[in-house]
Amino acid sequence: MKEKYQLREAAGCFWLLDMEQDGKNFRKPLMLNKSGAAIWKLLCDGKDPKQIAEYLKKTYDISGDEAKEDVRLFLESLKKEGILR
Repeated sequence: MKEKYQLREAAGCFWLLDMEQDGKNFRKPLMLNKSGAAIWKLLCDGKDPKQIAEYLKKTYDISGDEAKEDVRLFLESLKKEGILR
């Protein structure tokens, strides 16, 4: 995952780029907000959803339930995009 996709920041936005495209079926970069970028980085560092939710809870001063739901929705969107299985 970490090798195939790279997170880049441009114009105040974060972009998740597929670095293994051949150009025939171009896949648009996926735009992420700041918390999405943080979740991606933590996933790449091997953190599990529970650890990521704890990080979000502390960093963004949100409830544990809200943090867990944010992580769940983010992972679901990555699966929908075909980035995660």
